[in-house]
Amino acid sequence: MKRVRSKGKEYLYFDTGKVVDGKRLMTRLPALRADGFGGSYAALMGHRNRKVKSALMTVPVLVDLYQRSVAYSTLKPASKKLYDIYLRRLEKALPTAPVTGITKGDMRTLLDRMGATPGAANAFLRTSGALFAWAVDRDHMPKNPCDGIARMTGGEHEPWPTAVLRAGLAAEDDAVRLLVNLLYYTAQRLGDVLKMQWSDVADDRVEVVQDKTKKPLSIPIHSALKAELASRRRGEGQICLTGHGKPMRDDNARKILKAFSAAAGAPSVPHGLRKNAVIALLEAGCSVAQTAAVSGQSLSMVEWYARRRNQSTLADAAMEAWESKS
Repeated sequence: MKRVRSKGKEYLYFDTGKVVDGKRLMTRLPALRADGFGGSYAALMGHRNRKVKSALMTVPVLVDLYQRSVAYSTLKPASKKLYDIYLRRLEKALPTAPVTGITKGDMRTLLDRMGATPGAANAFLRTSGALFAWAVDRDHMPKNPCDGIARMTGGEHEPWPTAVLRAGLAAEDDAVRLLVNLLYYTAQRLGDVLKMQWSDVADDRVEVVQDKTKKPLSIPIHSALKAELASRRRGEGQICLTGHGKPMRDDNARKILKAFSAAAGAPSVPHGLRKNAVIALLEAGCSVAQTAAVSGQSLSMVEWYARRRNQSTLADAAMEAWESKS
């Protein structure tokens, strides 16, 4: 507060902390003993302190606010789980720096350290960008430091090598064989496969409501998958169980499949089998729309996966179709 005397009178001014045209912005206060002095001073002080608090907000505080927000609450469970992983990583990397001071250079440095895992780096960039975009919209920071940073090349989930896929479909390990058959012949995500119950299988079809898209699907059961299911004891609950008869969890299923593929010489993730399935459908002559009807993906995503089709296989099919018309 600043006191100014003019013509024998005292005037009080509050320093707002703002600078306009190089000058401190001062706000006139009522007289010290006036009824409105206390309220005016408290309001101005509160406003100034809020500005300081916002400027000093750290990443952990920002993450906590975001996870309490409507924007976060409307995310799908799978998206929340993924976001949480990379929000924790961001907190650990920048635990004390004010969010207003985070620069594009800071984010590029963090991403460069993840160069060996481009898929994880891209997920980290996507999650951080969503957090900062939310923060900018609420005036917690002036701009999004992730804007303009390109995604790393690579990092996609690779399809399983043909030899490893075949080994998985015929594996001696019952858990591996069931998981690989379900993932490959339904073209679904691991979470949706693990939720499948015996009651979802009827009339040579399996009914699925995708967790991520909430899209209901009715998928014809491939003869190979039908044979695999027929070799199992049909129960009342989930199809995929542990050796103790408990519903198999996502982390356990991933560990099983990663260990099997690594032992086979090509460490692979479960989602790669979805890409195997999409490519197999396309190479079998299915249209993009037909393939999407099985996988439940968008047409554009199926077309993206289509890049991995085998040129030689497609050429053989094309020539066979051409000759059949001659």
